[in-house]
Amino acid sequence: MACVTRTALARNTEARLRYLAAQIHPLGERPLFELFREVEAGSDLLQTLERYAKLEPLTEFISDLGGHQLPPPVRLVGGRR
Repeated sequence: MACVTRTALARNTEARLRYLAAQIHPLGERPLFELFREVEAGSDLLQTLERYAKLEPLTEFISDLGGHQLPPPVRLVGGRR
């Protein structure tokens, strides 16, 4: 069995992250926001990235339904009690 050096492992990890980023980026800002929320809530980063990258074939479908955009921010003005 070949010994994997730390440098080779780091290069492999970087290559995987670049691939996942390229798969996730076309999904749009809303899926990226949801990914960030999951990671912030404690989800494993690599598992979450892998899961979202699998959505890449649905990019056009997500976009056609408007799922690629974040909704406008909500502002409450003069709420009632």
